[in-house]
Amino acid sequence: MRPILAIITATILSVWGVAPIACGQEAAVEAGMAEVSAADPSIPFWSPARLNWRMREVEDRSPSIRVPGPDTANYPNGCFTLPAGRSYVEFLPVVFSGQTAGSPSNYSAQVLLRHGITDWLEFRLFLPGMPQVQFGGDGQSQVTGVGPLTFDTKIHLFDEKKEFFLPAFGIELALQTNWASPAFNSGVQPSINLLFDHSLPLGLVFEWNVGVFGGKDSNNINYYLATWQFSLQREVLPGFAVFAQAFINDANLTRFGPEIRSTIPNNATVVGAGFLWTVSDLFAVYASGGAGVTKEASESVAQIGMAFAF
Repeated sequence: MRPILAIITATILSVWGVAPIACGQEAAVEAGMAEVSAADPSIPFWSPARLNWRMREVEDRSPSIRVPGPDTANYPNGCFTLPAGRSYVEFLPVVFSGQTAGSPSNYSAQVLLRHGITDWLEFRLFLPGMPQVQFGGDGQSQVTGVGPLTFDTKIHLFDEKKEFFLPAFGIELALQTNWASPAFNSGVQPSINLLFDHSLPLGLVFEWNVGVFGGKDSNNINYYLATWQFSLQREVLPGFAVFAQAFINDANLTRFGPEIRSTIPNNATVVGAGFLWTVSDLFAVYASGGAGVTKEASESVAQIGMAFAF
């Protein structure tokens, strides 16, 4: 029985890219894990990362806003996760989406909280409206409230394999709750996104996502909508990068669209550009803008944000 279990275990470890441990290595591994624990006293006492669920080689586990970088800087989300025990706070005091044929313009302040549970699993909380303001078609009347809290997790599945022309890949699963003001409550809605990252010549980085999210229209009917986002980014000065970006139907985490839509878009396309300035290892600021190129899209969208690592 034990040889069969050993074969199964070795097979599973090989799939994950983890070398099997010989019988004589257990003590060394336990000692190494003890050293890792002692080397990371900065991991919060409440973090599950203290259980040492680590499955990737991370050269530097100190807090860094540079790697993997903020997710809310552009429309797609990166596939890379925070190392175990590390956290980000991403705060966007200005997120604006202009009026469309079927929806009013919106303003919100947003917060994304991220924490590395393991080196490949990240737990996230997204607060899309703190507060959220929806303007009437006359430009005068408005509704103010709090947008729905979203529970989110991101899983990094594998790194880029250039010899096979395969991008780095991850998956993101989210569940929007009904904890929101009535005007912004579209019910409990799931979403799923596939996340891809390519490194290209000339220092270019290409990110793109494809996914599906749930919503509710003004007739209280649930719907599911496909989305797509991309960004093409390059560092032009040390710590300063610029990017072009676009999305169809909404950015990842539905940051721009209203929670309740009077009409369901099927080709709302926005293109734009922005910058990401990494001020230090622990702090970054970013901003971007875009314009709708189809009649279903917002006339304009814009955001300003900052991110902290700890």
